[in-house]
Amino acid sequence: IEKVYLNFSDPWPKERHAKRRLTSPVFLSKYDKVFKNCKYIQMKTDNRKLFEYSILEFINNKLEFEELSLNLHEDKEDIITTEYEDKFISKGNVIYFVEVKNNGK
Repeated sequence: IEKVYLNFSDPWPKERHAKRRLTSPVFLSKYDKVFKNCKYIQMKTDNRKLFEYSILEFINNKLEFEELSLNLHEDKEDIITTEYEDKFISKGNVIYFVEVKNNGK
């Protein structure tokens, strides 16, 4: 595969469940095994703590930032949304967005 989309994943808020987060080192390692040369991960979430955790894990795994937004719907137009995204936006939640890559290293 060339890209993984992590749209509104379960944040697993308790620290003891951190290894279940889809951006944990456990999952980032699993993704390495199924990617072609260049790995792209695109993530959307309304959960600030999960977003911050993920940013740190991407940095720790030496992934390059292609795009980052702390308020996706304010920064971009013509966004294709998910059902969850529409629900969160209607509640006034901010949508965080990041895309990272590793160039097959």
